[in-house]
Amino acid sequence: MSADVLELVFTGLAVLGTSLLLLSSIGGGMHVRVHIPMRLPHLLVPFVHISHADNATAMPMLLGFLAMFGIGGLFGAAAFSLGPVGRTVVALLFGTCGAAVAFAIFAALRRAEGREPTALRDLVGRRARVIVSIGERARGTVVLTYDGAVQTLPATAAAPIPRGQVVEILAVQGMGVTVRSLPPP
Repeated sequence: MSADVLELVFTGLAVLGTSLLLLSSIGGGMHVRVHIPMRLPHLLVPFVHISHADNATAMPMLLGFLAMFGIGGLFGAAAFSLGPVGRTVVALLFGTCGAAVAFAIFAALRRAEGREPTALRDLVGRRARVIVSIGERARGTVVLTYDGAVQTLPATAAAPIPRGQVVEILAVQGMGVTVRSLPPP
């Protein structure tokens, strides 16, 4: 492969990889799925979790590799005046470093994400306080704090419960809860 063609390949990959990496980090991004019908062997790597449902880390790694591969090839030619094999080795080293940096950044961002919010069904067994009295056939309202947020929910009960009473959540029905009165402390 001639030096001009190799330089064109490195320049194209540097521009393409950098452009796509910048575009993928702006705004919400576009979701493009590419299905390659190929089975890869399952490798167990400690401390690395690969999810097939989310490629939020894989795409930046690929684009980081492409961008730095192109930049590394150009750097090998300009800074060291290397031949095609030397440029390719430098490009592979730069590409590997680019993929590793992208992986580290996006893995740290993934770990910084908050956990899933509490589902209403997780409220069963928790205590709440009645803020609008619950009648025999009338809904009332209870308030409780979970996940650091104050939640106000419609509530029903088998027997009337006055305002201010502490109750236990027995069940969830839609967006409301069924409660029972607790004896005073």
